[in-house]
Amino acid sequence: MRSFFAIAFLSFGFIASSRGLDRQAFTVTRYQLDVQIDRVSHVMAVTGRLALRNDSKSPQKNVALQVSSSLSWNGVAFGGKPVEWIGDDYTSDIDHTGQLSEAIATLPQDAAPGATIELDVQYGGTVTPDATRFTRMGAAQDTAVRNDWDQISEHFTAIRGLGFVVWYPVAIPAVSMSDGNAVFAAIDGWKQRHRYSEFDAHVAVIAGAAKLCLAGNATTSSCGELSGTADPRSGDRTTQVSNNLHLSGMAQSIPAFAVADYVKLDRPGIILFHTPDNVSLARDYAAAAESNDPVLNEWLSASSRQATVIELTDPNANPYQSDAVLFTPLRQAQEPTLALLLMPAQVAARFTSPRPWIGSGVQRFLQAVSVEHRSGRKAALQFLDEYLPPLVKAEDVGNAPNGAANNNLASDNSLLNTADEILLRGKGSFVLWMLRDMVGDTALQKAIAAYRPGADLSPAYWQGLLEEGHKRDLEWFFDDWVYRDRGLPDFRVESVYPRPLLDDPTRINFVTVTVENRGSAAAEVPVFIQTPSGERSLRVLVKGHQKASERAQIPVLPTRVVVNDGSVPEINSDNNVFDLPASPTP
Repeated sequence: MRSFFAIAFLSFGFIASSRGLDRQAFTVTRYQLDVQIDRVSHVMAVTGRLALRNDSKSPQKNVALQVSSSLSWNGVAFGGKPVEWIGDDYTSDIDHTGQLSEAIATLPQDAAPGATIELDVQYGGTVTPDATRFTRMGAAQDTAVRNDWDQISEHFTAIRGLGFVVWYPVAIPAVSMSDGNAVFAAIDGWKQRHRYSEFDAHVAVIAGAAKLCLAGNATTSSCGELSGTADPRSGDRTTQVSNNLHLSGMAQSIPAFAVADYVKLDRPGIILFHTPDNVSLARDYAAAAESNDPVLNEWLSASSRQATVIELTDPNANPYQSDAVLFTPLRQAQEPTLALLLMPAQVAARFTSPRPWIGSGVQRFLQAVSVEHRSGRKAALQFLDEYLPPLVKAEDVGNAPNGAANNNLASDNSLLNTADEILLRGKGSFVLWMLRDMVGDTALQKAIAAYRPGADLSPAYWQGLLEEGHKRDLEWFFDDWVYRDRGLPDFRVESVYPRPLLDDPTRINFVTVTVENRGSAAAEVPVFIQTPSGERSLRVLVKGHQKASERAQIPVLPTRVVVNDGSVPEINSDNNVFDLPASPTP
C-alpha cells in the first residue's frame, strides 16, 4: 500500500510539473547519435548524447524530449546515472503519425539559465508508412502517402527529419495542421533556435544494403559502401552499410537519409545517386542540370558545393528538397521540366541566406528567369502566376484596409517572419521579379553577387545592397512588401484622356492614364497603351488606396489601355482593361 501511494504521489508530481513545463526552455546545442537500421524488421534503434542549454530566464528542473510516436523511450541518464522520467503520447503534427512519444525527465538538480547539461538517451521502434495527420483532415490516402512517404523497408527506405519523422529528439509545443500555418511556424521557430547546433549521427543499416545516402550541409551528401561486421557475442557476420551524417547548423537542412543499391553519377555542379536500372534517366537529369548553367552563371557566383540528387525508389513519392539536396524518383520528362525541378537545389548549392524569403525567393525567381530564357517573358510570368491563387488566399487578412496586418511593423505574415511556403517562395519570387523590373538586371545581379549571409544582420541589409550606388529610394517598396504585410494591390484604369490635335482629331499629342490601386500595397506597375499602329508602355507607381497618373506621347488615338502584365501580383485582374470608343468624342 505504501508503494502504491509513493508511486501515485510521484506520478502526481510529474503531472503537476508537466502542466507548467516549458518545452522551449532548452536548446539542443549538439547531437551525438548512433543509429541502427534494420530494413527487414522496419526497426530503428538510437543511442546517443545530447548537450542542452537552458535558454529560458528561470532555472529548469524538467526536460521534455520528443520523438515520433512509433518510437519508444528506453532510458534517459544524467552523468552516467539513470534519471526519473515519465513517458506519454503527445498529439502534434510535426510528425507524420500525428503524435509524438514524449519523455519528461527530472534532473537531479535545477539547470540555471544559460547552463548546459548533457543527457544520454536511448529509444527505438519501427518506421512504417503513415499519413495519419493528412488523412484525419480528409485527404485521400493515396495523395497523403505521396507526401508522407518516409519508411524503413526492404523495398524502400528513406527518412526525413523534423516535420516528417521525428527520429532525433526535439521539444515543441503541440501544433495541428488544422491551425493554418502553425506547424510550419513551429518548425521554423525550432530551426531558428537551433541554427548553430551541431548534429552528428553515425548511421548503420543492416540487411544487405549497398549504399546509404545521407543529406548533410558541410560539403556535399555522401553514400557509404557495403561492409561486413562480426557480432561480438555470436561471432556471426552481419552485412551492413554505415556512414556519418554531419550538419553544422540546422536552419537550412534537416537530417535525412535513403538506402538503395545506388550508383554515383558525378558531373560538374551536380551529383546523382541512382539505381542501376536508371542509368539513362540519370543522364537525362544530369543533362537537364547542365542546361541551367547559363542562367546560374549569369546570376550567381561559382561554388565548391554541388547540388545532389538522391533517387527515391518509390515512383509515387513526391520530390523533396533540403538545402542543396533533392530526393526524387527518376521519371521520364522533357528537359525543360527536369531543369525546373533541379534548379532550386542547384541555386542552393551556390547561394544561401539566413532569411528564408530570400533563399526560397531567389530559387523560384531563377526558375522563372530560366523559363524566360527558353520561352520568353510571357511564359515566365505564367510560371510565376502559378502561385497567385494560393498567394491571394494567403494574403486575405493583409488586404483589410485598416487591419492589423497593415499597421504592424514586421507583422506575423510579413516576409521577415512568415513560415508559409506560399509566401516565402511565391511572394518572395514576385518581390525579386518586381525589383528586377524596377532596377534592372545589372543592379540586381550586382546586389546578389555582393550578398554575404554572415553580414545579413539587419532586415534592411538586402535593401541597402540594391540602393548602393543608385539614386533610387526603395524604402516604400520594402516597407509594403517585406517589412510589413500590406496584402496585395488591386489595380484598375480609372480614366484615359487623349489630347487630340485641333486640326486632326484622329491624331493626338499626349494621352494621360490614371490608375487606381484599391489594395493596400504600393507597386510600380506596367501600363500598356494599345493603338492600331502598335503599343506603348510606361510604368506607374501607385500607392495603396490612391491614384496616380502618367502620360505618354503617341501619334494616334489609343483603342485600349491595360494595367499589369502579371508581373505584379494583385487581388483581382478582371478590371485591368480599359477600352476606348472607336472614334473620338466631339
